[in-house]
Amino acid sequence: MEASLSFENALDAQKSLIAQLGIGNAYLVFAMALLVEEPDLDALASAGITEGGNDKKIDFIYNDKESRRLIFAQGYYSSKNVDSAPANKASDLNTACAWLISGDVSVIPPKLKDIIIECRQAISDGDIDYIDLLYVHNLPESINVTRELQTAEEQLRKALGGDAILVKASELGKHKIEELYAAQESHIEVQEDVDFPSTIGIEDEGETWRAGVATVKGDWVHQVFHKYGDKLYSANYRGFLGAGRRKRVNSGIRESAEKMPGDFWAFNNGITILTMKIVKSKVKGQEKITLKGLSVINGAQTTGSIGSVDATKFNLGSVKLLCRVIECSDQDTVDKIVRFNNTQNIITTWDQFSNDSDQKRISEEFEKIGFAYNRKRGFIGTGDQIGIEQVLQPLLAYHGRPTDAVRGKNQLFVNKQLYENAFSAKKARHILFVYSLAKAIDNKRLELKEKSGQGQLIAVEESQLALLRNLNFKPFLISVIANSLETIVGVPCDILTTGFKPDAAKGASVTELAARWLPVVETFLPLLTAVVQPDTFFRNLSGDDGFLKTVKVQMDAMLSATNAANKHSTFAGLVAPS
Repeated sequence: MEASLSFENALDAQKSLIAQLGIGNAYLVFAMALLVEEPDLDALASAGITEGGNDKKIDFIYNDKESRRLIFAQGYYSSKNVDSAPANKASDLNTACAWLISGDVSVIPPKLKDIIIECRQAISDGDIDYIDLLYVHNLPESINVTRELQTAEEQLRKALGGDAILVKASELGKHKIEELYAAQESHIEVQEDVDFPSTIGIEDEGETWRAGVATVKGDWVHQVFHKYGDKLYSANYRGFLGAGRRKRVNSGIRESAEKMPGDFWAFNNGITILTMKIVKSKVKGQEKITLKGLSVINGAQTTGSIGSVDATKFNLGSVKLLCRVIECSDQDTVDKIVRFNNTQNIITTWDQFSNDSDQKRISEEFEKIGFAYNRKRGFIGTGDQIGIEQVLQPLLAYHGRPTDAVRGKNQLFVNKQLYENAFSAKKARHILFVYSLAKAIDNKRLELKEKSGQGQLIAVEESQLALLRNLNFKPFLISVIANSLETIVGVPCDILTTGFKPDAAKGASVTELAARWLPVVETFLPLLTAVVQPDTFFRNLSGDDGFLKTVKVQMDAMLSATNAANKHSTFAGLVAPS
């Protein structure tokens, strides 16, 4: 695999992201999007990138609520082809950890204060299973950097006082990121030959796959876990969640392996491995089986729990478990194998919705106006695409449910009522209208963050950014704009159907449509600074059904007083109010 043909090529295509963030931050955001499988690059950048200058050694901070994971990252981008990235940037993660755990909140810069408080609260509430400390750069990985990261990892683990949270420090250099990018296509990051320890029997096959079952021993599972680590789970929707005291299921698996090894096969469901090819050969008259690459697509918790057993104290050779092995290299079939072997409700429900009649209709409508609509979840990485998981939260907010819109996406997709609120009978032009508004807000937040980093904000912009730093504010702002849009447009508007006129949407890009929204966003923001306070607005919204209506009355009055309809007549001409 050549780097120029994959990740870096895909990054080069992100012209607007590079123009807005610069190549260094764009590289960092693109790598983070790949890692957390986030398709909306602007939203991720807007939420995660810090503002530069006095950032307490944190370039990117993100609370991934879906995965119950905090991510702290340092970024470095070199225009020169040198052997390794500077190790001192990795050691800066020690400073980041100190501010996360014990820094005096009163002296934390405003740009970091809200997110640091949110992260501490999530840790306190038991909502975090992992903390990732990442050093992201475009150079080869090195031993010196690894040593610094190991130190940061150990110090944070000690500061947290136990094993309740799995802490991992990783160097995401050029080669590792390219491997991750390649794994998005193949689903298999471990691509070397792996000796399989058992005979495969009860075989079956389809047009594009073949498979069989075997019994494997715990010492082999332990071995591959420690050799490949997270790479084992590249095709698994959920990696290993850790075997600490708060992961009771995994602790039970480990305890079974340690205390009842002879019964483990009967107690455990076993694991499923995906491989590109099963190769059988004869060596000295004995059958040898080699797997061309592997990924654990079901049984991550079993694999990780056995991997966490102290092999010097327990005989894992006496632990046996069921193992299915599936060979497949057809991409469409691999997608289905991965999806249907992961039977958690959040995954099967998402799949059910992504293939329902509304989604198929919406996809066809988008195609007619020149847009690709992605009905699958996860990282896209190419093109000006719109996806089901990108538009769900903005649609709920626009339809008057901002408190629901801040829930995790997985929670929203298991709630049929919320799903139908967002998508049932909604036209593609309406979805495009709402999504481009969300993009305009993301871009405004990035613009203000950049000015803040350069020390160029004026007082009113400081107030706007104070609101935008609160991640709950975006859906609130979308709801406020939806409620008062008719005051801007000058005619009655139906919140559930308003969209761009056909000729306005066709042939335009999402970026161009977001630019049409930007003056509207810039009208609302300064007015809202006089109406709501950054630290109380969401509490008021959650606790008072009339709060949004009260804000609407105030906003309509101010918009009318400022003659907003005349100021935005060009935008109004693009809008179909129903």
